[in-house]
Amino acid sequence: MFKMLKSPSFWRNGDSVLVKVLSPLSKVYSFISTVRANSILSEKATAPVICVGNVVVGGAGKTTTVQLICDILKEKGHNPHIISSGYGGYLKNVVRVDPTLHSYLQVGDEALLSANVATTWVGKNRLNSARAATLAGADVLVMDDGLQNKSLVQDFKVMVVDSGQQFGNERLFPAGPLRETVESGLKKSDIVLIIGEKNEELMDKIRQIKPNIQICCATTKIVGDRKFSNNNVIGFCGLGYPEKFRKTLNEIGLNIKDFIAFADHHPYTITESQKLIKAAKNAGAMLVTTMKDYVKVPDVFKHEMTVISIKLHLDNDLLPDLLEKMMDGWKEDKDSSLYVKNKN
Repeated sequence: MFKMLKSPSFWRNGDSVLVKVLSPLSKVYSFISTVRANSILSEKATAPVICVGNVVVGGAGKTTTVQLICDILKEKGHNPHIISSGYGGYLKNVVRVDPTLHSYLQVGDEALLSANVATTWVGKNRLNSARAATLAGADVLVMDDGLQNKSLVQDFKVMVVDSGQQFGNERLFPAGPLRETVESGLKKSDIVLIIGEKNEELMDKIRQIKPNIQICCATTKIVGDRKFSNNNVIGFCGLGYPEKFRKTLNEIGLNIKDFIAFADHHPYTITESQKLIKAAKNAGAMLVTTMKDYVKVPDVFKHEMTVISIKLHLDNDLLPDLLEKMMDGWKEDKDSSLYVKNKN
């Protein structure tokens, strides 16, 4: 519902006039969210469910985390399938995503990218997606953006936090970027994955709220050749937290002539693409963007753009070890016919 928003600057300022004006609406949002969550009965899938989510509106790094977890599970011999709502796509029923057949208009940009990493299913009903995935051979399900979704029993919850964005002004939507309070998000999470520069102050804040929470850190790494024919670039993206991409461009030493931020999940029109290409040519610069944005550019203009792809690099083996422990525990409980776990 909120992913198409462009994060306003007052979401980083708790004392702004707009924050005070919108605070009553935050209470309404919180009430509606609580009533809705309490009305949903969680159902258990026949394979373990790993949930990846966050408490802010976009930009934390959920999709790259989902892809990282799938890579870890595959390395350990598992067959993970991703289940996604397919946000932005018009297909509502359960569909197995095929990047050679589907477009972002049908299945959404994130699902289209994830399908290149692991088998991905989209559909508004996550339970039906889970059933289709297990029937197709999945032995573990990775649920993208599911921390606020109670339709499935979640066996392991990963809360993703960007070290730069953190929790904004720590106010609930629309006065701030929070979908739910930081406390409620941490309460139901098994581990926090902090993406970006290591931030001891942020880690201390998290531990003050939940002292026994597991915390691991990851940094983003550029995938592929870093050589550019022109060091001058114009960057553009439609992300929940666009400053993350700008920072990446700075970190690899590019000279940013201009940077254009669109709303999260923005679909690029022919006119917009032409304007971007013209601006880059006038500035004598390369036009660079993310893979998430690239898939939404009209095909006829894609050759004019350079993609910068990233992957996550963990600073230790905590997350892989916990994932394997969860998988072992699931197998033991299932084999003994004593599996009755419901953590939601």
